Amino acid sequence: MQGTARIVGSFVTAAVLTLAATLDASAQLSRITIGTGPAGTAYHQIGTTVSAALQDALGVPATVRPFSGTSQYLPMLHRGEIAMGINSALDAQEAYLGQGAYGQPMTGIRALTLISRSPYAFYVKADSGVKTLDELRGKPVITEYRAIASFNQVNAAVLATAGLTPDDVEGYTVAGIPEATRALVDDRVVASASVLGIPALREADASISGGLRVLPLGDKEDALSAVAGFSPTTLQPGPAYVGVSEPTRVAQFDVFMNVGASMSEDDAYALAKAIHENWESMQQNLPMLRGIAADELASLNFSHPYHEGAIRYFREVGLWTDVHQARQDELLAN
Repeated sequence: MQGTARIVGSFVTAAVLTLAATLDASAQLSRITIGTGPAGTAYHQIGTTVSAALQDALGVPATVRPFSGTSQYLPMLHRGEIAMGINSALDAQEAYLGQGAYGQPMTGIRALTLISRSPYAFYVKADSGVKTLDELRGKPVITEYRAIASFNQVNAAVLATAGLTPDDVEGYTVAGIPEATRALVDDRVVASASVLGIPALREADASISGGLRVLPLGDKEDALSAVAGFSPTTLQPGPAYVGVSEPTRVAQFDVFMNVGASMSEDDAYALAKAIHENWESMQQNLPMLRGIAADELASLNFSHPYHEGAIRYFREVGLWTDVHQARQDELLAN
């Protein structure tokens, strides 16, 4: 009888735990964790700004959790282990489809909102004598990131605008953006690449005699069209962007705030609503968000599905159209 009781008790305990897990997954968010890059990166700045706004708007504790790179927390989003994460359109697409560095499709990833369009370029020390991408031929250059796998494709596409391939330079691999910046400062490489306007670049610029120079794209800008969510843009000089002393053509890419498909529809609705309604105040706090208007948060240029809760909110405020829905249906059908 005691053995039978123990077995029955085990089944009851297992059932209670399963029910608790189910209730927790569908209950209202009690804490919001946003996966970001390391301190000093664009994603960390964005995550910090968004978490503060969500905490004020929803009254729920919200924090950022920094990782070496996005490739580390995309699987956690897929499994529903963190609430939110910031990813480029390319990174999210490759993870969703199981391409590139991702061995299997992560179909549990969903877009919540478009969150920024980030400028991206190679940069050098201003006194290096290098002024164009084609002058990097044969020189030591950061070409790959272990923790941000999708940027390897981006680096190749940017080099291709100048008629170069990664094999035309002496390629180096580092973990992520902070390591790439340090490699340049320490003269281990001639050029690194990253999102522009981030604290890590401002610190590097201040620590180098003569500062940094951002290298403009080559004249073969069509090379960027092969990379999801990337396009060329002209960056104007200003205090936000070190290394830019004149109008400069650089790459830019769409960045999404993502969640897991396992998040409840009501939770995703509340998060999308809070971000949309507080967008202008977040733009005031973080200039890099100012390139996107509030009515662009439901992007038409998406390559992984939106969460149904976000769709419900954007449809209510008139931002989700039949064209959006057709793209959503296409992605879910594949």
